[in-house]
Amino acid sequence: MRTLHKSLIVAALAGVLVVPLIHWDVDASAPAKPETPPAVVGVARAVTTQLAPRHWAPGSVISRQDAKVASEQDGRVVRVAEVGQRVHTGDALAVLDDTTLKLREQEGQADLGRIQAQLDMATRQEQRYAQLAAQQNIARAQYEQLRADRDTLVQERARAQALLAQTRHQRTQMVVRAPFDGVVAERSVQLGEYVNTGDAVARLVDTGAQEVRVRAPVDLGEHLGVGTPVVVRVGKQERTHPVSALVPVGDETSRQLELRIAMGTGELPVGSAVDVGMPSASVRSVVAVPRDAVILRREGDFVLRVAANNTAERLPVRTGTEVEGMVEVDGAVKPGDRLIVRGGERIEPGQPVTIQQDLAQATALR
Repeated sequence: MRTLHKSLIVAALAGVLVVPLIHWDVDASAPAKPETPPAVVGVARAVTTQLAPRHWAPGSVISRQDAKVASEQDGRVVRVAEVGQRVHTGDALAVLDDTTLKLREQEGQADLGRIQAQLDMATRQEQRYAQLAAQQNIARAQYEQLRADRDTLVQERARAQALLAQTRHQRTQMVVRAPFDGVVAERSVQLGEYVNTGDAVARLVDTGAQEVRVRAPVDLGEHLGVGTPVVVRVGKQERTHPVSALVPVGDETSRQLELRIAMGTGELPVGSAVDVGMPSASVRSVVAVPRDAVILRREGDFVLRVAANNTAERLPVRTGTEVEGMVEVDGAVKPGDRLIVRGGERIEPGQPVTIQQDLAQATALR
């Protein structure tokens, strides 16, 4: 019995010693765990650039020639241009009924002819009286009276000519003509309506003469002037244009100035909404990085720099002004540093990386 008990104890001890050896053999025979491959990233370099902070304000594209063309005469409308019709300088926008003026012109012509006939007779009679007065066959006073009558007819003829010219001029004003090339944006009258002097008949817009109208705080006046380049943004497109006019008078309520910015012919439809970026401070030299290089976190912003051994390292930064996709940073970033701009969302500090693309960055901002 004692022998059996001793045998069981020996067997148990042997089993305890054999199990670790079995596990050791299994671990030794298992394949080694592969290392994590380097992360593939795109990088861009930090640059030193001249940067001027911008103030953005909403603006509108307008036409430098936008007029509600009015009638200079009274009358009934017999023809009017269609909306959307393109006209040239001098083309008819509206035509008024000129029947009354036509009859008045005929009356003026008749008066002028009557006065001219009387003047011709008075002139011939004055010549005959001049001979009789020289021969002392008539009184001198009678001759002078005839000359005065002739001179009166001369003045009446001049008056009749002026009235006739006035009537003809009024007839020409019965056609309301375009003062410049443009497109009829709207009609203010319809066929058959009666218009009075000064009533608008149509709105004419020159779509080729465009500019942007925008307002800016008076504090920016010292940084703005005619010729100052500003950025006009429409959606995701940005273009640089010069300031064409600056009204240096601030509104008492809004404390803002008005600016006009020259645009290219037909660059944008009139009435388009745009955003205008204007310099709000003096130009200064800063270190700037692409916007995609800055990772925003609640605990603080940082960038991921690719070290010389192709590993990622985290650098805390303080961001400043952003201009055209480049962000001013203050921190350990130096010009020329390779910063991860693509594929860095899940990269940890010290993780190896493989650079897929070194994105070229402009060394200067517009």
